[in-house]
Amino acid sequence: MNGTNVDYYVAGFDSTGKRVGSIICDFDPNKEKNADKLSALIDKAKGLFTDAEVVEVISATDYVMYLSGDYVRGVEGKPVAYVAPEPTAAEKKASVIATIKAKYQPTLDNLVEARVKAAMLGADTAKIDSQYKATLASMATEIKNA
Repeated sequence: MNGTNVDYYVAGFDSTGKRVGSIICDFDPNKEKNADKLSALIDKAKGLFTDAEVVEVISATDYVMYLSGDYVRGVEGKPVAYVAPEPTAAEKKASVIATIKAKYQPTLDNLVEARVKAAMLGADTAKIDSQYKATLASMATEIKNA
């Protein structure tokens, strides 16, 4: 059982092998009498899947594998297990910065809330302002050193 009610699809794949789209092929693409229909269907798929670098006929079994997202088109044209690329240096740095900001954000939020309450009550906010600036400076230093 292939999980679908048809035997073939025409699918488009991007440069990384990820399926960008597919359409049903409701005839046997291997029969010579269907060559014109197959050519027309592939042309239609090329028009639909403009991001595709490869457009080809795939089996329903392969189609189901691609749907899971766990497989991409390999160099031989068959599904291979997807391996996520290593994050770039910029992506790693952005992740570290986001983690640092998330660590400081609750403190900053509490200080803002305390300052608003103090200001509403007419209290001196200088100590809170100083803590807020010191917290921002600590965060900025930690980000700079990341």
